[in-house]
Amino acid sequence: SPHLVRFNERIRINGSPISDEEIINFVNQHKKIIKETSITFFETTTALAFFYFAKNNVDIAIIETGLGGRLDSTNVIYPIQTIITEIDYDHTHILGESIDLITSEKCGIFKKGVPALTANSNNEVIEIIEQHAKDKNCDLKKIDINQSKIIKHNSNSLVFLYDNNEFHLPQAGSYQKDNAILAIETCRKHFNEIKISDIQFAFKNWTWPGRMQLMENDFFYDVAHNASAVGKLTKDLSNIYNAKPIGLLVLKNDKITDRFLTLLENNFEKLIISTIDSKDILQEEDILSNTKLKKFKFVNTLDDALQEVRLIQYNGPKVVFGSHYIASELYKFFDFSFDNGTI
Repeated sequence: SPHLVRFNERIRINGSPISDEEIINFVNQHKKIIKETSITFFETTTALAFFYFAKNNVDIAIIETGLGGRLDSTNVIYPIQTIITEIDYDHTHILGESIDLITSEKCGIFKKGVPALTANSNNEVIEIIEQHAKDKNCDLKKIDINQSKIIKHNSNSLVFLYDNNEFHLPQAGSYQKDNAILAIETCRKHFNEIKISDIQFAFKNWTWPGRMQLMENDFFYDVAHNASAVGKLTKDLSNIYNAKPIGLLVLKNDKITDRFLTLLENNFEKLIISTIDSKDILQEEDILSNTKLKKFKFVNTLDDALQEVRLIQYNGPKVVFGSHYIASELYKFFDFSFDNGTI
């Protein structure tokens, strides 16, 4: 969540998205509850996912929280493992304005006696995670990301070493190394029958649309929309190309922070801002009335902005970023068949 093009992407078994028929049948079956109660869109989606997974008797269900954790609708489950990826400032209007409040909300997924796993490197975050794990009697494993090393990194792949094994990922985001290690450690703890060679094979065939996705030569798409993600994105691109990226930004209207604006000013060779027709996206009047945003060039339609960036002669990288919501229009522009039925 959110999906890039079709709602069905959110719920998959063995990579294949849920069918329209399954969604319609579920909604029709529970129409009275959906209409007459205060159940939210995401709560309904979560119930649909759980129903679909149970109906198909899945062996393993990987459930991602919508945001936070403590009060998230996915948090009714009792899992075999909880995983907390890197924590930074996001959804602060809901989760809290400080990193300790955000971390506490995330730790709300911990369950008594259920092992927990994290690869956070922020000491303040780790201390809070440790306390919550202790309170819930969770066996907490902390991954030291410094014990892994990227040994090859280019525009469409990275290779990293972890625990004397080499792993290949067919996308360039350096943060995916840490996410991959969390997956490796989860497999080691719960599924001894999965061999390192199985994991290596799976990573080589893995894909994640919208994250440092190479759309054409040196032109990327990334849904990065907060300061942490944009910082990592621009650092990766600068490291690979030895040049700052040219950026095209379409942004949700609740994401502007001083830290984010500083990144826009310092981490791009050139930045263009555009918009799409959506109540959740910054519109022209919002952009041009913001003293810090109006210093960047504004192009009214995303298609025109993409064309302008494409025509710029530049030896470095280009990236369109800032939102999941632009995926459909973006894939159409690049003539990219987003989803062949599996991911």
